[in-house]
Amino acid sequence: MVKQGLIDALASAFPGISKQDMLGVVDTLFGSIAQALMEGQTIELRGLGRFKIKERRPAKARNPKTKSPVYMPKRWVVHFKAAESLGKRINKSNPNPL
Repeated sequence: MVKQGLIDALASAFPGISKQDMLGVVDTLFGSIAQALMEGQTIELRGLGRFKIKERRPAKARNPKTKSPVYMPKRWVVHFKAAESLGKRINKSNPNPL
């Protein structure tokens, strides 16, 4: 699902709110999540999972095209861990989601 699909689903679930207003809600939600992550906070959405910032150590890598070594500096990445209940729901309702 892409952002527009989420907006459409929310707009149909809440018919009193226009799609334009729902776009503002979704943008605000995503912006708030991104801002909290940039501040080092953990985002926990019960029943869905947890978003957290983790540090990746510097690493030596190889450019697959030229085979030359490349240095990758330390960086921060977003890590998502699904809630146990989400995994159970997925496996219970659909044993082959793909």
